[in-house]
Amino acid sequence: MRRVGQVTVAGAFLLLGGVGCTAEAQSGSTAGATPTPTVSRQDIRVQVVPDKVQGGATRSVRVRAFCPVPQGGTDYRATARSDAFTGVVTLTQPPPASPAASSTPVTTAAPSPEVRGFALVSEKTKPGSYQVEVKCEGTNDTGKGTLTVTAKPKPTVTIVPKPTRTHVVPTKAPRAGGGGTAAGGPMDEPSGIPGGVTVVALLAAAAGGIAFARHRSKAR
Repeated sequence: MRRVGQVTVAGAFLLLGGVGCTAEAQSGSTAGATPTPTVSRQDIRVQVVPDKVQGGATRSVRVRAFCPVPQGGTDYRATARSDAFTGVVTLTQPPPASPAASSTPVTTAAPSPEVRGFALVSEKTKPGSYQVEVKCEGTNDTGKGTLTVTAKPKPTVTIVPKPTRTHVVPTKAPRAGGGGTAAGGPMDEPSGIPGGVTVVALLAAAAGGIAFARHRSKAR
């Protein structure tokens, strides 16, 4: 009986020890686990050049978007849309720039990946600010830019003043011409006798004087 009791007690200790080890192992594995970080996706950078145009006519602007490079065989491009555009614009990767010919190699940093394209602003677009939304097709990243449309300036109207008429009031009576009211004419006679009568009287007096002089000379 004593041996049976010892064996029973020993079995109980072993069972309790096994349960304790299992619990410690489970608690150790839970404590050492690292949580998976959650990374929020940021909007891509979008540029509109120029970002301000004048309304009233069709304008062309360039849209640039810095999309991440997609993995696999997906084409590297994006689409841009805005209420100011005449339609949806496809943005593609620009062609690589050819290096300049030089004997000394120049090491330059790799340019940031980007896609670009040209959009037409409708002439009927009203003045205001418009959002330009871009979506990268390979990664579904998105971003926004802003385009401002200003009002068309009104034409300047030049008002020419009408010429004013001036009335000149003479301070002296104008001199008459060569007619009867000319200086020395009949109007200048203080006696009021017509000029023709005066001339006839003078001629008659002169003729009488001459006749009297001749008669006197004959009498001598």
